[in-house]
Amino acid sequence: MKTFGETIQKIRKSRGITQAELSNNLLNRTTLSKIENSLEEPSYQNASRLIKRLGITQVEFDYIRNDYNFSPKEKIIFDFFNIAYNTESAKIDTLLKRCSEFPDDNEIKKISLILKAFKSENLNSARKIILPFWQSQGSKVDNWNILDLYLLNMIFFVFDEESMIGISNRAIETIENKYPFLESLEENFALNKAVILMNMNKFDSAARILFKAISLAKSTFRYDKLFMAKGRLAICQKNKEEAVKCLNTLKAMEALDVYRGLQTEIKEFADRFNEN
Repeated sequence: MKTFGETIQKIRKSRGITQAELSNNLLNRTTLSKIENSLEEPSYQNASRLIKRLGITQVEFDYIRNDYNFSPKEKIIFDFFNIAYNTESAKIDTLLKRCSEFPDDNEIKKISLILKAFKSENLNSARKIILPFWQSQGSKVDNWNILDLYLLNMIFFVFDEESMIGISNRAIETIENKYPFLESLEENFALNKAVILMNMNKFDSAARILFKAISLAKSTFRYDKLFMAKGRLAICQKNKEEAVKCLNTLKAMEALDVYRGLQTEIKEFADRFNEN
């Protein structure tokens, strides 16, 4: 396995980034040179910022650092996060089988539980799988780690509205205080919280969190999430013209899953555009 510094240098050079560019306004170039030559270790915060500046995730960085190989457990986690839909039955079945090889690993147990919930026939069945675990363990954990946050994002749909608001608030706070490099995940929680507030007819509160989601989406260059957030904000502000504009932009971008989601929401909140 390469050192942290060797990996930073490899990725930096492959992307044509100079030491001066990577270190700008973060640390001085001499310090970066020492890090790349394994003569100095960066702080956790600076390490996270360097990885982010290179435009990759922590998982991708670890993959490159490990010579483009995952351990069997890391590969399960990676494949789990890359399941796009809970209808991908074959992928879910294969992953469940691989999870069974780690019967005593708590992180893999969580993943296995969520995969089983994905296979449920309906929301109530999924809740019966997830909620007992959450009530006995998850809700009592004082400090959520990165895996916990990603898992919560994926099982968000099983909770009631009050719980979802509480979870999103705590998740956003945890990311901002401990994992500021997880901006993309923070976007997801912000967008989820906003739509819950909209469903509760708390449109002013939803608008405030959507401004935050828009800022995060711009920072991470996630234009699909950006126009979803702007579309929801237009609904909150009773601006049908802007909502349709965002919808058409998503279609032109071929972000069809997000497009269909916003299209459904515009129909659900159609009465709002008729209010004075």
